[in-house]
Amino acid sequence: MINNFSKFLVLFSLFGVWSCQNKEVKQEKLSIENNYWQSNFKHQSFSKSQKDSILNCFDKDFNGSVLVYKKGKIFKKALGYQEIQKKHKKQIDDVYQMASVSKTVTAVATMILHQSKQLHIDSMFSKYINSFPYKNVSIRQLLSHRSGLPNYIYYTDSFWKNKLQLMNNKDLFDFFIKCKPKIYTAPGASFSYNNTNYALLPMLIESVSNKTFNQFVIDSIFKPCGMKNTFYYNCPQPEGFHSTVMTGRYEKELYEHSYYLNGILGDKSLFSSIDDMFLFYHALKTNRLIKKELLDMMHEPSYKYNVYGGSYGLGFRLKQINNEKWVYHNGWWKGFWTFFWINIEKDTCLVVLTNNKKSSRFKLLNLLEFMD
Repeated sequence: MINNFSKFLVLFSLFGVWSCQNKEVKQEKLSIENNYWQSNFKHQSFSKSQKDSILNCFDKDFNGSVLVYKKGKIFKKALGYQEIQKKHKKQIDDVYQMASVSKTVTAVATMILHQSKQLHIDSMFSKYINSFPYKNVSIRQLLSHRSGLPNYIYYTDSFWKNKLQLMNNKDLFDFFIKCKPKIYTAPGASFSYNNTNYALLPMLIESVSNKTFNQFVIDSIFKPCGMKNTFYYNCPQPEGFHSTVMTGRYEKELYEHSYYLNGILGDKSLFSSIDDMFLFYHALKTNRLIKKELLDMMHEPSYKYNVYGGSYGLGFRLKQINNEKWVYHNGWWKGFWTFFWINIEKDTCLVVLTNNKKSSRFKLLNLLEFMD
């Protein structure tokens, strides 16, 4: 049996330099199982009245998984059915397509390379991939949706002829080189939310790290976080994976068949569970993935808050609610609706995952007030 210090040294060599300034990290017992981080930290439960307050934010026919964490207390519950006809109840470890919440992981992966000085986010993307035709687009502009690039989703239906074959990030990159669609605005001129930005970042990560995007994220995020229920579409599932993967539903339509754009990673196509997304939050909070100053940079607005109190940082949306800054990302893709809201200063985290359109409507503001 190796002691805690030896275990820490093993983790150090596997995952790089992790900040130990947070007292919570120092107090945790760290261990490794199949190279995945583990901890024995435990949380308290909310009171019955508090649990009732949480559940009152959801309709009785809500179908999905919910996790609410606040300053050491946690509530998590799976509501509804995996298969409505067969009455199979949902489970806590059910896995959902994270849709645009995937962008948060892609952004953190990029910042890990910035932290290790393998790239600089204020450098031009073309510095690392010379063939990229838009020479004045920086990595920061991709992260903050200020690149001005056209949205690939508006072009690929006509460009990609065989809809039964998955399109991947390299195929998309080749499309931009070959067709050079016209930019929407000059780089840096304005914010324009656009999946192209986050579909290009995996190409950058692969070029700089000399790993596949999937493998880099496994090594640099999933394993250091302990996310054993998380994987990308069309990529191997973690060893020992046994959870149920949900199927997206839009009203009566089930998205049971593969869609060719699912093969493009980074902007979407991440699958995860409420527990694993909480582990991601915990690793960010304790600076296990990136230093606090870099996480703060990601959570700074890239443009002035609009009249609705919203802005965008680097991979995260920002929202001012009652003079409090919430950092979040929501997502929708092929029948999945996802919500990942955090407030690190308040030590709070909300994860709501559903594969049913009707369940995407719940009392979000009431939940956030409860967590304040």
